[in-house]
Amino acid sequence: MIDKVKSVALALLVALSLVQSYFLAYSMPNLETQVKTEQDYVKTEELGPKEKVENLLFPESLVIHMGQDKHTVFYPHDTFYGMVLDKLSSREFKSFQRAEGSAIDWEQVRRQDEGIEIRFGRDIPFPMLQRAFKGIDGEALLSAGAVDRIWIFARPDSGEVRSFFLNADGTEVYEAAQVDLTAQDVEQSVGFGQYWKPFSYWANGVYVPDQSLALSRVEVSFTKYTADQMQRNLFIDPTTTKMMEDSQDGAQIYTDNIRGLKVEQGGGWLSYKDPVARTEGRDDPAENITSAVQFVNQHGGWNGKFRLTQVPGSTGTGDADPSIRFQQYYGDVPLLSKGEFRFGYMQLAVRQGVVSSYERSLFVLGDKVGTAQPNNLISGDQLLVKIREAAGGQQVESLFPAYRTTLAQDKLVLEPVWAIRMSSGEVRFAD
Repeated sequence: MIDKVKSVALALLVALSLVQSYFLAYSMPNLETQVKTEQDYVKTEELGPKEKVENLLFPESLVIHMGQDKHTVFYPHDTFYGMVLDKLSSREFKSFQRAEGSAIDWEQVRRQDEGIEIRFGRDIPFPMLQRAFKGIDGEALLSAGAVDRIWIFARPDSGEVRSFFLNADGTEVYEAAQVDLTAQDVEQSVGFGQYWKPFSYWANGVYVPDQSLALSRVEVSFTKYTADQMQRNLFIDPTTTKMMEDSQDGAQIYTDNIRGLKVEQGGGWLSYKDPVARTEGRDDPAENITSAVQFVNQHGGWNGKFRLTQVPGSTGTGDADPSIRFQQYYGDVPLLSKGEFRFGYMQLAVRQGVVSSYERSLFVLGDKVGTAQPNNLISGDQLLVKIREAAGGQQVESLFPAYRTTLAQDKLVLEPVWAIRMSSGEVRFAD
């Protein structure tokens, strides 16, 4: 009897073992639904479109030299700017050679030779420049270099076309020995200058218009990205964040005990920080710029047209992570702000391709409100007086028209103004 019971029990155990084996073999639990990665948590909402790096690298201005010390300047909102740039950006530049900047009489070139200066307003890493000017031959000689301007000119006596690539401080100068541009090509582009306002050379590469420039005053409606939208875009798991209110200025602060996000200025400005452990190794500016663009693409997108520009006060050295700034444009005119109201740019700190901080405006520009009001920017001696007053004895490296933006209840007011950029990168208004 006992043997029969043992036999039955053994049979049941064998059967149970077979059933368990079956479920283990054919019904493995889905571990993906139980173990979440960062990618599982980040389900970002596309608030704005994505952007390509090359679309953020357009020049700040084009200086046209017409010979006989005659000049003009095309800014991005000018019709001739696009016509000239489209022709030059598709040309081929090859066989680069290191050149001695002192070997060229730049003052003579500026006054006598017909030519075009393509000015970026900051050093662009050479690998980045190749993405905007696809005809530039990628050579190892230039792979670690940077370009602040491209100067193309034709010699009137020989018809020779020369093209130089220079960095901001003039320590690196390269000449493209092979260029598929003829003297006639240069003459054609320069010829557009006769239909535009004349500019006179002042100092330090700055040209001042002899006649007033028309730029209308505009009022624009807006919407805003919300704090909730941004925290969903920036935190790995938004459900773990805590929100608190800063009693001093009413700012909203979100944190997951690692990252921090602050929304202030009445919901109009965002500051985000993600502490990144320092590692040894060389910082690659081109990699950092690419990472910055990808970060914005993945965390909110672009709420308008932007251009890679210089960061005020940035030297690129020290313990702080290198900063990268993108200037916002409206109607191809840069948007600037003054005082406590921050608007018109994105700025990221990036080291070795990793973003540690991110600042941006949360305003999204809408339609014009009412009718644009015609306005003429000052010129000549009157403008020079304002430039000197604004500079306060410091060196000015650029003059450009801009919109000074202020907030007026439910709209943004875009006021035309001349802006000057100092050698430190700081921007001031000459009005």
